[in-house]
Amino acid sequence: MKKTAFAAAVFAFAAAAHAAPAAPASEASIRELMETTGARANMATSLQNLAKALPQILRMRAEAVVRNNPKFNDEQRKAEMANVERRMPVISAALQKDLNDPKLVDELYNQVVPLYARHFTQEDVKALTAFYRSPTGKKSLEVMPMLMGESAQAAQKLVQERAKRVVEQTK
Repeated sequence: MKKTAFAAAVFAFAAAAHAAPAAPASEASIRELMETTGARANMATSLQNLAKALPQILRMRAEAVVRNNPKFNDEQRKAEMANVERRMPVISAALQKDLNDPKLVDELYNQVVPLYARHFTQEDVKALTAFYRSPTGKKSLEVMPMLMGESAQAAQKLVQERAKRVVEQTK
């Protein structure tokens, strides 16, 4: 009888432990993972790349808004485009300064920590940290940026080929 009661208790305990929700990842463990993966440096690089690309994106958007405004006549469009061109150097310089501010990386870093906590358990974070500290994990951190760049180039080539085919087919 004692063995049956003991077995039932062990089974109940195991079932309760299995059904219990996983422990949320701690801020310290998430920060450890982020440091292991070089998240801060990646964020800084991403923000620098954005700082370089954003002026051109903003210029293109402003030009589209001016060009597509039905209220503008040709003279008004020309004046607005001159205004865009006049303001872009100031806007670009301000964006460069703001996006290259080291405090921005800190702010972003602090905002990302809760995102990890929302999606990963403590065990997940421990396992990921162990992986990224392993030789294979370290290699993946080195290779992944190149792989992503090469993948983007391959995707761009495929999309261009398909777009060309669609244009030819719809003539």
